[in-house]
Amino acid sequence: MTDIEIRHFHMFGAIGGGAKGFNKARPRAGGLVGKMRCIGSVDVDAAACHDFRNIVGVGATVLDLFDREQYTAFHGKPPPADWREATPQDIQRAAGGERPHIVFLSAPCKGFSGLLSETKSKTAKYQALNRLTLRGVWLMLEAWADDPPELVLFENVPRLATRGRALLDQITAMLRSYGYATAETTHDCGEIGGLAQSRKRFLLVARHLEKVPPFLYEP
Repeated sequence: MTDIEIRHFHMFGAIGGGAKGFNKARPRAGGLVGKMRCIGSVDVDAAACHDFRNIVGVGATVLDLFDREQYTAFHGKPPPADWREATPQDIQRAAGGERPHIVFLSAPCKGFSGLLSETKSKTAKYQALNRLTLRGVWLMLEAWADDPPELVLFENVPRLATRGRALLDQITAMLRSYGYATAETTHDCGEIGGLAQSRKRFLLVARHLEKVPPFLYEP
């Protein structure tokens, strides 16, 4: 068997549950075995980034991905004087200057969740939080525009496909403009993970057409 390294990076990586799952994966195809390696994460929560290092064994970068307008709308006040907008170069540095084969994004979902009323979800605060999803995808795509990741996995709450349809269409259009084909699907973490509960999730899968010409198949 021949080991093939597969590098993965995480936007909105939180405490590292997704990254740990990636690291445990052992994909096989013929005589090839995928050896997963996490190259980093970004998240605005410093405590979560600390936990990420402990859980995954790789450093995570504390980074606010809001633009200035989104920050002001969400917090109700302008950012402090020493605050600056994140750039694609910040994302590159967070990955240690390496290029990932897979990027996993699980952006804040409060604005799309059914636990939040329709009226409240339309307020400036939560609309800014929703737009953070689009900005995160853009920062990632620009960070590696000259050598794109082969796969992008975007997970969120199922209601994103309805309440966030307009935003999702923008994300899909952006991915396609960078050379990706996309597919939308859903899964139940309870069924996949054998949990004692049902936890349905939305999943957008994007493959770079030049680098991954074959269709992706679910096991």
